[in-house]
Amino acid sequence: MNELEYYKMMLDGMPCGLCHVALDEKLTILYANQSYYQLYGYTAENAEAQGFTNAKFILPEDDYQSIMDTVQSHIRRKDRYFQLEFRAIHSSGKLMWLLVRCAYDPDRPGSLLCALFDIADRKQMEEQLRMSMQESKIAFQLTDKMMYIYEPASRRLKQPKSAADEFGLPPVMDDVPYSVIRSGAIDEACVNDYVAFYESIIRGEKSGHSVVRKQRRDGSFGWYEAKYTSIFDEYGAVKRAVISCEDITEQREKELSYQKWSNYFKAREEKTFGVYEYNLTKDLYDDTKGDVKPDCLRSQKTYTGTVRYIAENFVYEHDLEKFNKFFERDSLLGRYYHGQTTGVLDYRRKCIDGARVGTDGADDIGGGGIVWVRAVLLLLADPYSSDVRLFMMTLDIDQEKRTELKVRSRMEHDGMTGLLNRETFIARVSRILKNSTPPKRHALIMLDIDEFKKHNDQYGHPYGDQVIRETARFIKGFLRKTDLCGRMGGDEFMVFLNDISSEEEMIPRIDMFCQILKHPDGENGEITCSLGVVFYPRDGRTFQELYQKADTALYDVKRTGRGNYRIYSPDLKRKGEEETGAF
Repeated sequence: MNELEYYKMMLDGMPCGLCHVALDEKLTILYANQSYYQLYGYTAENAEAQGFTNAKFILPEDDYQSIMDTVQSHIRRKDRYFQLEFRAIHSSGKLMWLLVRCAYDPDRPGSLLCALFDIADRKQMEEQLRMSMQESKIAFQLTDKMMYIYEPASRRLKQPKSAADEFGLPPVMDDVPYSVIRSGAIDEACVNDYVAFYESIIRGEKSGHSVVRKQRRDGSFGWYEAKYTSIFDEYGAVKRAVISCEDITEQREKELSYQKWSNYFKAREEKTFGVYEYNLTKDLYDDTKGDVKPDCLRSQKTYTGTVRYIAENFVYEHDLEKFNKFFERDSLLGRYYHGQTTGVLDYRRKCIDGARVGTDGADDIGGGGIVWVRAVLLLLADPYSSDVRLFMMTLDIDQEKRTELKVRSRMEHDGMTGLLNRETFIARVSRILKNSTPPKRHALIMLDIDEFKKHNDQYGHPYGDQVIRETARFIKGFLRKTDLCGRMGGDEFMVFLNDISSEEEMIPRIDMFCQILKHPDGENGEITCSLGVVFYPRDGRTFQELYQKADTALYDVKRTGRGNYRIYSPDLKRKGEEETGAF
């Protein structure tokens, strides 16, 4: 074997394709080893027979001119060594990726020496990586998250244009985190947390997160949560960190509001029966929050179950309707979604065996009987879901409520008789009339003591006061719980019979009432009263209308003999007008 054959054999055994091509229009092959032809699925023996005598033969037509332009560009610059990646056509017809490293000798300008390598696997990995990055990019675009790249060695931060625009910052910033702080984008209270986040990356931590408040370009503030994952080089140093950032303003505000009110309710615990929390949406008691329920309520795992048990066992019957209405779950949810997040209810509670139990479940040992309590509710959005949470607190207000009621009673009642005073009576009757519609029926009675001035002058004011008090006592004895009575002044009284069955059925009762008010008074003779009676809605629908007609009926009784009653009719008005000369 001569030397030339030896070198040819050696070149054929090389693990890469080697060729020597002319720099003509087709890149004519001057020499190629066996590996060169094998890359394309040929042999040196059959290549020439199939026309494979130049590089243009295995290059896609659409790529050929671009490849030639690149090669010529290197030649013009007299680059001795250069490389490029290109696609080639395998004998099977499939496209393949190759890397060619070229050697050019300017002293021999007519040809190139080339070494070729199959890079199909590398290209496949690059394509997978590109697809993965594209998928990640699309995934970020489909969320509210933004992706940043941080290079700790240079302290350079690369952020998406949308994020940079939002905060009025350049897309690429050096000296981060300090340059961002100097820009004023970070709320002062969060500066330390912001610095600690980036310092942990620089120290080589694998991952971390932080929540900071940032000022946007338009001057508004928002809360942002950032998380990072570090990428390390072969020596274990952090090469870069990928940071995802998300606007969590709405959730953060919920968290802060939730924490604020949670702390407020806890601070009031010493003044309450207890503080409890429920998931109102799911109708569940949260046993991880607030106080521990007493034994009698421990089996109640739901909000509605707890409220129902309290209503059935502890709420005073006269307050049961408003209690159920106030605590009704669907009603509370409806109020929340209409922007009403708070509620307060004062109601009376029965003490069972000396125990006072709050709606929230806490108990306190106290006296027997009835006590006043105040329920305070707060509705808040759950910070981590769409559920509505309920804070519930019940306070013992028995002493202050009884004091308040005494003061109010003095303001609303006549001091001599205990009946409603004029202003309170008119206000309450007017409220009932306003909320009434036919076929609802009521009766209004105006009455005064006959010849009271004569008795008062003859027997003295103490006697007159006694007659007024006795008359008030007889009136109270006649009334039902739903009726109202007031002293309008002097010896004048008014009675409101609320929700009567019919006008005809009331006449015997009114007659009996007139007789009750008529009673002997020893040596002073007999005390009688005169009554004027009107009906709603027949005689009027407002207090003023009914009052005027009751006064007309009362005047007619006085005119015709006293000690009796008169039911108003339009004829009475005409008679009164005729006698006074009115037309």
